[in-house]
Amino acid sequence: MSRHHHKRRRHRPSPRREPDLVDRVRRTLDADHPLDLLILAGQLLEVTRPQPSDALIGRSGPELDPFLDSLLGVDSPETTALLHAILALLPRGGHRTGEIRREVQHRRWPLPACVQALDEFRIVDAMEFTHVLGDGDNVMVSVEWPDGAAMTVLVYIDHNLGTIVKDAFPVPEPMRAMTDRVWIDLEADSHLGPIDPADARARIMEAIEEGERMLPPITTETWPACRAIVEMVARRLPDGGTGYVRPEWTEKDEAELISAFLASDAARVVREDRDTGDLVGTLIWFATDYGPGDPLRWSPVSVEIVMVDWFPRKVHADRRYMGRMPDVLQAFIRYAHDVRSIPSHLTEQTLEAVTRWEPEYRRAVARPQASPLDLLMSAGGFDEDPRSFEEYMMESLAAQVGGQEALDSLDTAPLLDEPFDWTGIPDDIHERVGEVLALTDACCDDLLDVEYRTIVRRLLARVAAGDPEVFRRKGRADTAAGALVWMAGTANDLFRRMTVKDLQAWFGLTSSPSSRAETFTKAAGFPQTQYRREPLGDPAYLHSAKRRSLIESRDRYRSLMEASSG
Repeated sequence: MSRHHHKRRRHRPSPRREPDLVDRVRRTLDADHPLDLLILAGQLLEVTRPQPSDALIGRSGPELDPFLDSLLGVDSPETTALLHAILALLPRGGHRTGEIRREVQHRRWPLPACVQALDEFRIVDAMEFTHVLGDGDNVMVSVEWPDGAAMTVLVYIDHNLGTIVKDAFPVPEPMRAMTDRVWIDLEADSHLGPIDPADARARIMEAIEEGERMLPPITTETWPACRAIVEMVARRLPDGGTGYVRPEWTEKDEAELISAFLASDAARVVREDRDTGDLVGTLIWFATDYGPGDPLRWSPVSVEIVMVDWFPRKVHADRRYMGRMPDVLQAFIRYAHDVRSIPSHLTEQTLEAVTRWEPEYRRAVARPQASPLDLLMSAGGFDEDPRSFEEYMMESLAAQVGGQEALDSLDTAPLLDEPFDWTGIPDDIHERVGEVLALTDACCDDLLDVEYRTIVRRLLARVAAGDPEVFRRKGRADTAAGALVWMAGTANDLFRRMTVKDLQAWFGLTSSPSSRAETFTKAAGFPQTQYRREPLGDPAYLHSAKRRSLIESRDRYRSLMEASSG
């Protein structure tokens, strides 16, 4: 789909050189559509937004408040237009929006009507464009302003990279104009149809949130530059939708799939090799944990990822094992596509991708494999680190429990059923805290176990005693309870065996509780970074299963260190 660029009317030259930003804003005001102004304002907001990797690499960039202060402090048509656009892009009731709204209401510049009504758009339609191989989906949402100006936002959600927003861009035309062009080029293997607006919101927002967890983050020509516009439109969609439900594959499911493949005609050429079953298990691991979630749906793109990047980087085995992978992958693709009734021409394209990437794969696995620390350093531009990989991992484990001494003294004793500790919690918030406690207890009883109930009770007590103000402010008890269970689950790798959606469903939440959890993390005095999976740094909040895993990793890396030094 080509992007539509509208024509701009010429503006009279200024007798003196204006600042670049002022000149850019003035050009957007000469346009016959408000999109240019929204794009510019959105880019400025994105520049001032903290990045997840900032804390990791010690970087800081421009901040939002000084930028807003500069716009609020200069009364001109250009700054007023930018404030109107920023007001539309920020969440209603969000950071300083009341102050911005009061300021623009007092200014009297004769701005175009469309600029003054930027936040008065309405949702017109939502559609979804999908393909049978499932690499990704295009979610499209169209809006309209009171003066009739229209915009369609296209968001490409990539499933091969973990169901994240990979690209997005707004187009200054209605949905019908977009879909008319799409229908002309629509392939038999693709589908274009309506999507429930609430589902569109859930899918877009969850994919944005998931992308935030990637380091380094995905960047393209338009993403995340147009993130603010996408979020502006998504927030106007109704709540209560269903996001992408990732299929859950148990060990039994995987074992049955491997057995079925080995018994099929497709496995005939690789069946007798002793490594075939294990290789198929590794490919299933990629598809279910890293890829689209369906181990029976392979595409040329997923083949490229697994051969050029994932398998050489993730799998450490002897040369014979690594060398057998392409043959097993081709046999498994034939079987998987037959089970899923994928059209034969798509199967041939996917098999050709294996042949195409096999030389590069073999070169990659023939090279000495870099450690994860080496890869992190080369990708992030870190200075050379004198530590070995084992030393690095030991320090990482220690950080999760509060230090090397705590790591050395870990045990695997299950946490007991511990009553809630009201010590240090002011009387005036007992009722609010009690409401949250009742919900977290019930959730742990239904979904989890006694240990999680004790962990969440400890977290709630620490938050309430650490900063009672968080329970004096208005807020829903179910959102607070969901955030506390999310904190406990994240610290203990709970969401490797259940989904955040399961947790949301139990509490009846329509969005991830992670945003409220950030407030609680600060109130409790836990380490603060932009990376949402920062460990709590205290074994008091660790389940016995998590502690057992840490002990096993500790002992393994310690043995490797001793072997290398001996």
